[in-house]
Amino acid sequence: MSYIASFSGHHARVAMAMIAVAAVCLAARGYAQEAAATPDASASTASQSGPVVRDIHVLGTQRIEPGTVLSYLSIHPGEPYNAQVVDRSLKSLFATGLFADVKINWDGSVLTISVIENPIINQVIFEGESKVSEKDLTKEVQLKPRMVFTRAKVQGDVQRIIELYRRNGKFAAAVDPQIISRPQNRVDLIFSINEGPTTGVARISFIGNKVFDDSTLKGQIATEESEWWRFLSSNDNYDPDRLAFDREQLRRFYLKNGYADFRVVSAVAELSPDRQSFYITFTLEEGAPYSIGKVVINSKIRELTATSLRPLVRFAQGDRYNAELVDKSIDALTNAAGTKGYAFAQVHPRIARNRKNHTIDVVFDIDQGSRVYVEKINIIGNNRTLDKVVRRELRLVEGDAFNRVLVDRSRTRIRALGIFKDVDIKPAPGSQPDKTVLNVNLTEQSTGQLELGAGYSSTSSFVGQFSYTQRNLFGRGQLLRFSLSASAISKEGQLSFTEPYFLDRPLTAGFVLYKVVTDFQQAYYNSDVSAVVLRTGFPTSEYGSVGLRYNYSIETISPFTNAPPAVRLAAGTAQTSSIGYTYAYNTLDDPIRPRHGVTFALTQAVAGLGGTLKYLQTQSSFSYRHPIFWDDFIATLSVNGGYITGYDGSNVRLNDRFFRGGDSFRGFAVAGIGPRELNAGPQGAIGGEAFAIGTFDLRLPDLLPADYGISGSLFTDFGTLGHISGGLGRGITTCRDSLPHTPCFVDDLALRASAGLAIAWKSPFGPVEIDLGLPYIKQPYDKTQLIRFSTATGL
Repeated sequence: MSYIASFSGHHARVAMAMIAVAAVCLAARGYAQEAAATPDASASTASQSGPVVRDIHVLGTQRIEPGTVLSYLSIHPGEPYNAQVVDRSLKSLFATGLFADVKINWDGSVLTISVIENPIINQVIFEGESKVSEKDLTKEVQLKPRMVFTRAKVQGDVQRIIELYRRNGKFAAAVDPQIISRPQNRVDLIFSINEGPTTGVARISFIGNKVFDDSTLKGQIATEESEWWRFLSSNDNYDPDRLAFDREQLRRFYLKNGYADFRVVSAVAELSPDRQSFYITFTLEEGAPYSIGKVVINSKIRELTATSLRPLVRFAQGDRYNAELVDKSIDALTNAAGTKGYAFAQVHPRIARNRKNHTIDVVFDIDQGSRVYVEKINIIGNNRTLDKVVRRELRLVEGDAFNRVLVDRSRTRIRALGIFKDVDIKPAPGSQPDKTVLNVNLTEQSTGQLELGAGYSSTSSFVGQFSYTQRNLFGRGQLLRFSLSASAISKEGQLSFTEPYFLDRPLTAGFVLYKVVTDFQQAYYNSDVSAVVLRTGFPTSEYGSVGLRYNYSIETISPFTNAPPAVRLAAGTAQTSSIGYTYAYNTLDDPIRPRHGVTFALTQAVAGLGGTLKYLQTQSSFSYRHPIFWDDFIATLSVNGGYITGYDGSNVRLNDRFFRGGDSFRGFAVAGIGPRELNAGPQGAIGGEAFAIGTFDLRLPDLLPADYGISGSLFTDFGTLGHISGGLGRGITTCRDSLPHTPCFVDDLALRASAGLAIAWKSPFGPVEIDLGLPYIKQPYDKTQLIRFSTATGL
């Protein structure tokens, strides 16, 4: 054992010696490699020290301070010169966009930076534009006055202008940027534009359509083929964005008609060789039509059962599948839940397609949803209108639970102000999952309106009207109106003012001053009325309101020399002092173009609190609107009536009776219906103390593209006017009780009716309305009117 230990110790010492020698060799080799790869500190210092930058000079600056130039350098005085660092500094200076050129010179001790500054833009000018307004061009370009001019930015703006013209159908447009030098290194930037001809659409073709022909499909898209009569439309100009919209329109059309597998394979627009027009080709895959399979409603809300909700679903098993009706059913179910207090209910449709049987099962899952609160309301786009004018119409405030029904109602109320062209309320995520932000996006429109109106009747009487209306005075939502009108019948002047929120409360207050001089040819007398009206009002509910008013007027009646005896009896001057009220109820879904809803109004006035006239007057109106015939037609049924009677032995004066016709009963002239004096020469209208008129109106779907702004409706007016209590006095009786050729009046409350077509056109110079009415039930003594025409223009 000792021998072995001795032997092992010997070998251990030998091994240790060999390891030491190897370590020395490896250390020497590693040191040599390290020395070769990385110089030692002294060697590194010697290689990098070189010449030291003693100073840095900056030349050529005008607006920019030399210190600004130095701040972009990576090398500083006192540091050794390094070419790589200098090159990096050069790139940093160019990257600022402040300089057109930069040079760096090194003379062995001083570094000199020579710069040429980019000029500052003095003004941006557009020349040659006509199709696109200067305002739109200014919005499109990024270069603005007082910005630094760079050629790269100019080229970018040139491309933006060209794209803008392409969106307007000008694919041959060319833009030439020009520069005019000004003192102090400023330049005028001029974009010289050659718009070129409008690039139209020569032909629209469809490939793969077997169910619907080309003509039908062309009617579903916005793009139109260029024709000479479409000079008022811009849809016959090629627009890539519109082409994408057309793809979606085709998809919606086919889904509406049951083709759930439909897709647009491609939509290709080819520019003709002369660059004057495009050839557009849609390649389609129609697929097979689908019908409705099972319709299931799964409601997790106890108060909303599937049985009660089923009538809100617009389709049934076996019907042709219609994606549009599915969307409308979702909205109806959501609104139904909202009206029951479940403002956060969510309707999730599940569509199960059976490709073998070509059926689609539709399942509606209704959940109560999680409660979300309004964290903040942002009002955007009201440049002139004060925030409070908008906020007081909102049915929600910060902290309230989000309610879709109240959001829709808020939008309707804001639109009813007549101040905004577009109102869009969109929720956005809040700071927490249970909070939301409401963004009220508004587009203001001109609230000052200048109206010019003209009319023509079958009695050759012309009507002219001038009025100025400001619906948003000083941005406070106040209404100011001044109007003058003149015709063969009357001359009228009016000044009115309304404050919708008096003392910052939901209380309206205002006044009306007016004077009306009437040359009432139909009734053979002149009247002169001067009046002042004080009025106020307040809401009684979300949809109801009450208005109160006081009226004081002075009325003078001057019969014509050939006036009938009944008219001559009304000669003289009278004073009227009356108070009255109006109760109004309105549930229309949209104040501009309503589709459904109810309106009701009841008005009463009592005269006799001072003055010389004593009467009680009542008028009422009711209307109901609802879509019919696949929701494409809007039917409106309206009824209005009135009654006036004297008291304390006072008869109703001629000027206070009702006269109907013209716009109040189309197809008949002003004062064309009702009691009339006969057998005494002129057959003058003497008005009536009671009337009832109904109207059925059917608004037609737009047959022309929306760009034309033309809409129409069919109508029929029917009703009666009459009843003169106590006769006219002095032996003037009804004609059935009088002798031949003696003064008498006809008062038979006979039925009248007319029908016709109403056309409205939003023309370039203002809205135009034309009523074509043909009476089909009338009396021999009635005065008819076939055409009424009016126009107005807004400022």
